[in-house]
Amino acid sequence: MSFLDSLDFWFWIPVVFWVGLYFWFYRGSYPLYLKKQMRKGQKWAFVPASRGNLLLLDVLFSTATSVASVLPAIWIVHKCSDAPWYWGFVVVPLCLVASVVVSGVAKKKTATLFQAAYFLEYRKVRYESEIKGNFRSEVDVHNRTVWSYTKKLKNAEAHHRLWKYVNAMAKTKKIPPDVYAETMYV
Repeated sequence: MSFLDSLDFWFWIPVVFWVGLYFWFYRGSYPLYLKKQMRKGQKWAFVPASRGNLLLLDVLFSTATSVASVLPAIWIVHKCSDAPWYWGFVVVPLCLVASVVVSGVAKKKTATLFQAAYFLEYRKVRYESEIKGNFRSEVDVHNRTVWSYTKKLKNAEAHHRLWKYVNAMAKTKKIPPDVYAETMYV
């Protein structure tokens, strides 16, 4: 059995690589995107302590996934045409472009989680200041929110529960009762 004939069995390997690449961008290399958002002045961006050179790993994993995606292309070229099998490598640039798209989608999904967590903390800070009768300016509320949000996320990161905490904050539907009253009875 030659290598080209055995490609019938290797057809699903690229799917595993693409799923792994998506989860790498979603859970592994998102600090790169959050650093860029922080430089743009986004207050919700929290950059956890990163491990290693994430940009190099992004390029390495994207290239590995693109090369693994060559296997179905070689199989199609071998089965359906008389062209040489190495013409299957033509798909590598297309796969690299697809990996950039996957990276953008996954990192923006992560950023949406962090943004939702930030605005939950914003609502809590706003509610606490209004319930006490301390009406603060918008700038003061944002500064207090950034301080408490960063403090809570650093504590969660120190206890290795950052993702669990951010997901819980982002998915919660709890809102302070006065905010609910203001939106429902106006």
